[in-house]
Amino acid sequence: MKHLLFLVLAFGLTPEIKAANTCNFVSEYYPDVTIEVKNQKAGSYGFGKLKHKNKPILDFSTGISNGYGGQYFSFKTLEKNAEGKTERVAWGKVFSIVGDQPSRGTPKNKQKSGNLRIFFPQLGTGYYYSLSNFNEPEKDGRFAGRTKAMNAVLGASEGFFIPDKVCEKYVFYRWD
Repeated sequence: MKHLLFLVLAFGLTPEIKAANTCNFVSEYYPDVTIEVKNQKAGSYGFGKLKHKNKPILDFSTGISNGYGGQYFSFKTLEKNAEGKTERVAWGKVFSIVGDQPSRGTPKNKQKSGNLRIFFPQLGTGYYYSLSNFNEPEKDGRFAGRTKAMNAVLGASEGFFIPDKVCEKYVFYRWD
């Protein structure tokens, strides 16, 4: 009985080791623009939000396609449309870099260590065209209603995002 009590006390007083609930990708040149990803325990996918100064702008997801498809990304609006659904703003294949080399297609004997970076082709174009409101031209965010946040997201969307140590697991094709 004493041994059981000792075990209960020992395990009850041991501080819990908790992983961070989220991790971040930070824009290489616009550090106010981040992608905060919910830290999944396992799996080949990640979900989160694209943010400007901690304010959510778009929903984000990434994962690995079945077969030879590689890593994909998707950005969606936060607000639901008239049908009650969010709309996809940009989607496609992820391009990742290790140091100065593409993480896919670099032969094993040519691979060098380096920092991880990730790029979302079509994010800039998709986000730019999502700002337009064709039904209400006076509210056209692409031109008349442009904000500093929109400009920062547009600038960041044309460049690389750098994962923090925890988010490196969401750069699926890498050798480091």
